[in-house]
Amino acid sequence: MKSNIFKRSLSLLLVLMCLISTAVVSSTSYSAVESDAAVAVEASNAEPAQNEYKIVSPVPSGSSITPITQPARLDTLNGKTVALVGGSFSASVTHAIIRDLLVKDFGCKIYFMDEIGKGGTYNPNNPSDKSIEFQKKLKEYKVDAVISGNCGCGICTVKETGNGLAAECAGIPAVVVGAEAFVPQIESTGYNRGVPVVRTAAYPGAFASDTTEEQQRKAREVLYPQIVTALTTQITQDEIDRIAGEIASKKYDDIVFTGSFERVQQFYEVGEMSDGLTVVPPTREKVEYYLQYTTYEATDIVNARNDGTIQDVPPANRKIYAYHVAANAIMAGCPPEYMPLCIAIVRCFANGNFYKSLASTHGWTPYVLISGPIARQLGFSYEDGMINEEANKLLGRFVSLAMLNLAGYKIKENRMGTFGYMLPFAFAEDEQTCLDIGWNPYHVEKGYDLNRSVITCGSTLTWGNPIDIGTTDSEKAIQLLAWDVTEKQQNGLGNTNPREARMIWLTKDAAETIASGCGSKSELEGVLKDTARRPLWMRTYAHYWANTGSKIHLNTTFDQHYNDLKRGASTENVERDYVSTTLTPEWLAGVVPYETLDTTQTISEGNTGFVITGGDISSQIQIMPGGDCCSFNVNLPRDWNTLVAREGYGPIEDYYLSE
Repeated sequence: MKSNIFKRSLSLLLVLMCLISTAVVSSTSYSAVESDAAVAVEASNAEPAQNEYKIVSPVPSGSSITPITQPARLDTLNGKTVALVGGSFSASVTHAIIRDLLVKDFGCKIYFMDEIGKGGTYNPNNPSDKSIEFQKKLKEYKVDAVISGNCGCGICTVKETGNGLAAECAGIPAVVVGAEAFVPQIESTGYNRGVPVVRTAAYPGAFASDTTEEQQRKAREVLYPQIVTALTTQITQDEIDRIAGEIASKKYDDIVFTGSFERVQQFYEVGEMSDGLTVVPPTREKVEYYLQYTTYEATDIVNARNDGTIQDVPPANRKIYAYHVAANAIMAGCPPEYMPLCIAIVRCFANGNFYKSLASTHGWTPYVLISGPIARQLGFSYEDGMINEEANKLLGRFVSLAMLNLAGYKIKENRMGTFGYMLPFAFAEDEQTCLDIGWNPYHVEKGYDLNRSVITCGSTLTWGNPIDIGTTDSEKAIQLLAWDVTEKQQNGLGNTNPREARMIWLTKDAAETIASGCGSKSELEGVLKDTARRPLWMRTYAHYWANTGSKIHLNTTFDQHYNDLKRGASTENVERDYVSTTLTPEWLAGVVPYETLDTTQTISEGNTGFVITGGDISSQIQIMPGGDCCSFNVNLPRDWNTLVAREGYGPIEDYYLSE
């Protein structure tokens, strides 16, 4: 809170100083047209002769979603039909109290989620089949209002808010229930998806920290009055203005501030356009110079499909110009030749496999894999200490700033990592070693040509603590890998989907050992599918006691839940577990006094990436569990070799590999 007050105060001070400066020097802010008419400025990568920078904004202002006109709130709840939907964070407890009170006080007719369904994550530009069906049910059942909850984590907030957004877009007023800390995320999720005001009912504290009795009390005394007010009080312009803020009509390349290097840092930090580290000031001239290294013009929309339609980049859903990509690349300290990589990364931002988990309380860290000749030409490292090499660090920094300024992620608003986030990182693959041992590089496994340059974006929940392969016996090495796979899953104990995506790094020595027993990466994945199996008892224990969103232990016994999983029951976001009675895993043979065990599968076909990286100073494997990956071509301008020659690089053809 003190930090926010300080930022606001500093922001006001900067604004006042800018106004004074503008009054004295009329050229502080000017449009591109005016500047072009006054003087022709040649695109340049040089720094200003004096310590005064005229900088542009790294944040796009246009949204890809048109705001709706929201339905009127209800005059009264008497006799109305209300849908109570959502199932996160003890919703069954709080919804039951709210239902009873609505029936008692207003004679409402109530539908629960098992009767009317749910919309889930909602995007009005591209609604899912589930969302469309949910909206149809709301109209079929003549629902007058929707109450959705409970929001208590980064991902479930987007999901439960989605129910309310689907209702609002169907002409039905809604209110979303969430823990106090997640109200800003609820509001920003709604605004960025075309619903100007999402009414909320704020739950004091955290759902998971309270007893059932305390949850019931807060539902009765705190949530219920807010819900009634939210559904029966009309939305005001003040509410719209509070959430939307003052959105000025600005040109994409307007000068937003003029000042010294030090003052530029303050400007971006106070305006929440910096990650807190020093940035390189993005001037018009520098941006124009960087754009020469792309196939895009300044106002080309990077997140547009080939047919011209815009792909949403949550959570802000902005139209992202190439101009703003360049501004963020400059701020990150990237040289101009990184621009094609930065463009490809932003294209990946529009893929649901990449962005779906980035708001979670679990703190997914984004990463970038650079594949093909561009990685070798620009010097991205796959050796030991790779992510700390200069090229790798700079591209990781771009991801950090792009998430903030282009995608619109803000810590404590819509990135809800409980303990915060590590900085994103970048790395490359030792593709020559892949070919030498008979394996395909990662991008070739994904269907790209060997000498095609490709960017892959993903995210992970862990860092460090690799396993050492102390043997040249490939069978034992694979067993060690299988064991570590069962230990490193999504979330700390693997209480959600045990088959979540993983990226697995292997140093050169470890890869050579395993390759002597597996002729390809796909063969290795198949072996792990059969051998990397987690005892069902451990899976059940984690899901039973560590799944705070559902509190399963309040509704069923451990043995019942064990048998439910064994029979293939669905759980949160998991269609079913694949359970079989198998031989006891080798690493448990001396611990478990049984020849066979009930085990569950932890590897799905096509859900695991293998990358040879990390050099050859050790024989190690690092498992990176977390979000799915997506890949995109790196498109180079026709005169690429000429452009990079002035930066000191040889032709890209010199970096091709032979199969």
